[in-house]
Amino acid sequence: MKQFLILFGILLVIFSCKEIYEVPPHSLLQATITNDTTQLKMTSKVTVQGIGRDSLWISDTSVSLISIPLSTKDTTSYIVSFDSKVDTISFIHTSIQKYASMETGFYYEYKLKSIKSTHHRILSIDITDSLVTTIWHENIKINILPLSVGSN
Repeated sequence: MKQFLILFGILLVIFSCKEIYEVPPHSLLQATITNDTTQLKMTSKVTVQGIGRDSLWISDTSVSLISIPLSTKDTTSYIVSFDSKVDTISFIHTSIQKYASMETGFYYEYKLKSIKSTHHRILSIDITDSLVTTIWHENIKINILPLSVGSN
């Protein structure tokens, strides 16, 4: 009987100390990099840095999909380097504050209105889904020029 009470006490302590806190949801914009000539997904060495922030979101990584946050302001801008060719991208959007739960609090969802960019390596950007939510899926396609053989 004594062993049963000790086991019961240990189980009670273990289950009563469980954390209730959950990580708040995040709405991230998902961008697919495509070859403008073939219209197929392609991998590029990418660096992404926020303008007006000290944050380096992606640092010199070979990817074909980029996930980046948007700000609660009306415009979010990034400096993006594709294989050492630098462009800037500005997302014009609205933000909507949503309530998740008492444990996680509030988060933002966004609606893309338009996108502006420079055209050093980027030819165009297509919005495939303007609603940026906590369910991460492709929101934009970044159509870039393929590099010529032997160039950086």
